[in-house]
Amino acid sequence: MLKKVIAPILVLAFAITNLTILGLNLRNLAQSRIEEQDYFVKVDRQANIAIVEPNYGYFFHPDPEVKGDPTGEVLYEALNSIEQEYGVKETKMISFERKGYMIPNLYVFLKSNQPQETIANSQSVDQLSM
Repeated sequence: MLKKVIAPILVLAFAITNLTILGLNLRNLAQSRIEEQDYFVKVDRQANIAIVEPNYGYFFHPDPEVKGDPTGEVLYEALNSIEQEYGVKETKMISFERKGYMIPNLYVFLKSNQPQETIANSQSVDQLSM
């Protein structure tokens, strides 16, 4: 009788322990991927603008060897994907001071507030309905 009760409890405890460890490892893995990214793109479709921000972790990292790029040159790498998806009308580099660091942001003014895939799909649907 005791074996019938203890065995499922041990199996359940083992499974919960393994799932907890797996979950913590996945969270750490996701966090490390975020820390490795050089920039982040935020698109505001209502304003037809995309803001490319550097990874602030590089600027505020506790290790003095890890430094952010105040010129913002790495932010221009995002232009290819933004051009393909929305089209680029104009760009403007803005820098501001935060916690003693000059932080660059790239403002990208978009040709369209809809991704090109959406526009292509809507055009093909319109052509089918004619």
